[in-house]
Amino acid sequence: MKQTNLIRFIKHLARPLLLALALAPFGEFKAHALYQTGQVVTNNFSFIARRPFTRPDGTPVPAGAQVRIQDFAGRVVFLEWFAVWCPYCVAAAPQVEVGIVDWYAARGGNPNGVQVLHIAVNQEANAAYQPSTDNFINQQGFGFVVNDYEGSVINPVRFQFQSGGQPTFVILNGVTNSPSHLPWQILVNEQRYGQTEFSQTLAGYRAIIDTVQPSAVPPAPAQLRAPRLVGNDFEFTLATQPNRTYRLEVSTNLVNWSTLRTVTGSASPILFRDTNAPLAGRFYRAVTP
Repeated sequence: MKQTNLIRFIKHLARPLLLALALAPFGEFKAHALYQTGQVVTNNFSFIARRPFTRPDGTPVPAGAQVRIQDFAGRVVFLEWFAVWCPYCVAAAPQVEVGIVDWYAARGGNPNGVQVLHIAVNQEANAAYQPSTDNFINQQGFGFVVNDYEGSVINPVRFQFQSGGQPTFVILNGVTNSPSHLPWQILVNEQRYGQTEFSQTLAGYRAIIDTVQPSAVPPAPAQLRAPRLVGNDFEFTLATQPNRTYRLEVSTNLVNWSTLRTVTGSASPILFRDTNAPLAGRFYRAVTP
């Protein structure tokens, strides 16, 4: 009697477990925190080059080599995961080529001059699909193609962003020192399973990409030149950038500074004379915000 009750109890537990396994996509049953749009990618994740290519900086990359995402720093990186057997991926690829790759190539980047790089990411590792995958890549004319698997490790990067479904689109800001976004901030993280028309989706992606601003060039420091004594006064010239504001400061210990004057930068050297300068032990600097 006790054994019969035990069997019934096991069957009772097994039913919801089997149901959960049936509903979970095979090979995509993942349990981890996924990256969200707006977050910064802290992992310099890598793929495997499916075909040889040359990086934008001129570095040749042979097939089978490790490709790290930070190899493409300095531009917006558009990642497109695809599987050759997925009709939605097949529909998306030519539309992305026109709406992203060709769009930004014709314009020399986004409106701020930031280049946009597209990387096609093959997620299908099954050997039976590789010939048709190669045919698909040839038809689409992908420039940068990588595999998101190596050995028995399947889609390690993809599963950091989406737990299932394809095509998956991830857009990252690879521009450092940008005033608009943090380095490797996630601009888009979406899977578009079931979608075949992408014109509005890509227009939305372009609107996001177009907000990325290039690296802000830090202002060149002001230069204090030609110091000399003129009678009892100390005099020097100040080389500045036009239309920038500078504080000319003085110190006797290089720790505490006080402002002598505020000046506006000019293309011509600015002459400054300190009529209260002691004979020694005074230091000067120019500071700009």
